[in-house]
Amino acid sequence: MSEQLDLMKQLLGVELTDISKDDILTHYLNKARNNILGYCNIDVLSNTYDDTVVDYAVYLYKNKDSVGLTQKQEGERSASYEPGIPQSIRLALPLPRIKVGY
Repeated sequence: MSEQLDLMKQLLGVELTDISKDDILTHYLNKARNNILGYCNIDVLSNTYDDTVVDYAVYLYKNKDSVGLTQKQEGERSASYEPGIPQSIRLALPLPRIKVGY
């Protein structure tokens, strides 16, 4: 997790020695991993996808004020938000497993 936290800090422009946001960033890393596990319908995610987890955690952190929004307009400016995991991140993940049976 430490390497993921360091990468996330670098992507967000936070100094590696700044630990003031570590708890919040770790929260988003855990949230990203759990969302991905749920999306892929798996219990364990290979370390191969650590960078993808970080990318999604950064996305969640940067868009934390837009959770639940699909569209927003302020004056002449408008923005549309992609619901769920963004396609660019979904494409980097393993295909979701389908559970058969009850």
